[in-house]
Amino acid sequence: MCVGTGPLDGQFEKGMGTGRPAPGGESPKDGGFAPEPSPVSGVKPDAAEATGRTTQVPDALLSLMPPMYRADRAGQLVYRNRSFAALAAAAFPEFRSPARMKMDVVPAPAELMDIFDRLNAGEENVKLRQSFMLGGQIRHFRSSHFLLYENDAPVGYAGLYTDVTLEAEAVMQSARAEARFQDVIRSASDWVWETDENLNLTYVSNRISEALESPPSSLTGKHLFMLGEFEELPGSGPARPDLATTLMPFRGRIFLMPDKRGRVRRISLTGVPVFDDRSGAFMGYRGTGTDVTRQHEAEMRARKTQKVLEASLTELRERNVQLDGALKEAQSAARAKTEFLGKMSHELRTPLNAIIGFAEMSIQQVFGSLNGRYLSYFRDIHGAAYHLLNIINDILDAVNVDSAKVSISSRPTRVGEVLAQARSIVAVRAEQREIDLSAVTMGQDWVVMADPGRTRQIFVNLLSNAVKFTNPGGSVGVDARPCGQDAVEFTVWDTGIGIPEDQHSRIFESFHQVNHDLLSNPIEGTGLGLTISRQLAQMMGGDIHVESRPGRGARFTVRLPRVDAPTEALERETLF
Repeated sequence: MCVGTGPLDGQFEKGMGTGRPAPGGESPKDGGFAPEPSPVSGVKPDAAEATGRTTQVPDALLSLMPPMYRADRAGQLVYRNRSFAALAAAAFPEFRSPARMKMDVVPAPAELMDIFDRLNAGEENVKLRQSFMLGGQIRHFRSSHFLLYENDAPVGYAGLYTDVTLEAEAVMQSARAEARFQDVIRSASDWVWETDENLNLTYVSNRISEALESPPSSLTGKHLFMLGEFEELPGSGPARPDLATTLMPFRGRIFLMPDKRGRVRRISLTGVPVFDDRSGAFMGYRGTGTDVTRQHEAEMRARKTQKVLEASLTELRERNVQLDGALKEAQSAARAKTEFLGKMSHELRTPLNAIIGFAEMSIQQVFGSLNGRYLSYFRDIHGAAYHLLNIINDILDAVNVDSAKVSISSRPTRVGEVLAQARSIVAVRAEQREIDLSAVTMGQDWVVMADPGRTRQIFVNLLSNAVKFTNPGGSVGVDARPCGQDAVEFTVWDTGIGIPEDQHSRIFESFHQVNHDLLSNPIEGTGLGLTISRQLAQMMGGDIHVESRPGRGARFTVRLPRVDAPTEALERETLF
């Protein structure tokens, strides 16, 4: 079977001699062919006998030669050696018949007839490259076909097949190796270069075009240092070293190479000298190059960013030192303020208590009867002094809470008793404002883990605010419910004017008061009650939160830790 054919270059001699069929038409033993001993053609019989051994030598030699044939002008194969027999059986279907294989003279196959036509048409030598399947392997042949002449007249055709399998495989292996090499070069990030002994570029891979925006062909033949020069750094050597003299390898040196737009590209260049294997003569350099321009730019940006960050860090450290100093000053000022307020509160409470005491004695007319005008004066003095005392007490409590001087003594506490005491404290003010406190009661005697005195203070503050922000005729009450297994929530509610939602978080800030135009009386107080109450609740493991809308009243819920203790185990506390 013919695997492939093609033209083939090369020169062969025209003549192979003349031939004739074997005498008697008997088939020779070498594969059914009658070799023609062309070297002794035309010799007389007696001479042939005298030289019988000599006449057999060409036949033996021809049978060992590469496949060859000879045909007459009619296209009949009159001679085929043994090698051609094996080749023809695989290449030409007509020769696969055992009967034809034994014939001395057989018609040439169609493929050869086409070649004969080309020779008759004037081609002097038809050369082809053909492949055949022989012995289960593909064998490659170079064939040459030409005319045979006798007395300058064509008398037939001849052909010779040369097995070039090893050569073809070597060529294909070389082609595959070259293809692999090119694939590696195309896929690699590096570009490959080579110079001659004068440092003129003899090869550059396509990858260089990405860096320089120029085709590799435009660089071939140019001197290496026409493309650029090495970056000069301390200890790195000159920008244009005499590589042809030093013959030293180099690795990773930065080669500054301007591209088509004039931008300088940074190429990490590596090269080694190449020497002739036989003579040892210097042949040039080979190496690789990697475009590290973007990497360098990224490093520069990173360094710049690092410097900015370091400067910012230094500034932050300096700022932190300043802030630390300011914080210490503020803390010192806060301590001074706290100490001042605490001291002043104590200093003010003593004369205020005296004023309140003398006013109460005057109102009770302990020192004698007074007319109505003086009684009215003393009542005003008593009210103003008592109000001022409450303000001072709130300030002192706030100072003590801020400075962590408030002591909490939590124990099982009956909330019903504490709430009743708080109600009695605000009852007079509620009666004056015509506020109904009938709902300020506890349906179940809840027990919580809390400080009884501080718990009463929380309820007094919440009930006082509820009375303060409820117009006459309104109501104030208390609800209670369990909050999980570990806490109880007590809600102090009112039917007052309510609190805008944007004020819910601010009402727990010190000295903050909500301004309302809906109140029938002006607002009194310092704005510290809710702040103190929430801080006390948190110190006892609870908290306070608010729910309210303008015109819908307010609900302040106190959450305190729950205690399941026998009633008889609790001691009643006298808080007055």
